[in-house]
Amino acid sequence: MGACQYTNAWKNCATCSFWQGPRQFSEDRNSVTVDNNAQGQCDGFWKGSRKNAKDKCSEWRRWAEIHDWSGVTREIYP
Repeated sequence: MGACQYTNAWKNCATCSFWQGPRQFSEDRNSVTVDNNAQGQCDGFWKGSRKNAKDKCSEWRRWAEIHDWSGVTREIYP
């Protein structure tokens, strides 16, 4: 066993709102930690099937517990 950490840039089951497996978000909410063998029910594309945390599909939606920084712009000051 062991754990994997996926940042908010990953689009897999561990970071998806449809996945109902065991996971823990980081303190800064920028990543998710899951057990290597974690499985959970998919309430999206796979319609109730058990999926591994590392699996992917076309209906991925970001889990609300982690931040989405994709639209953030940074201002650079001289």
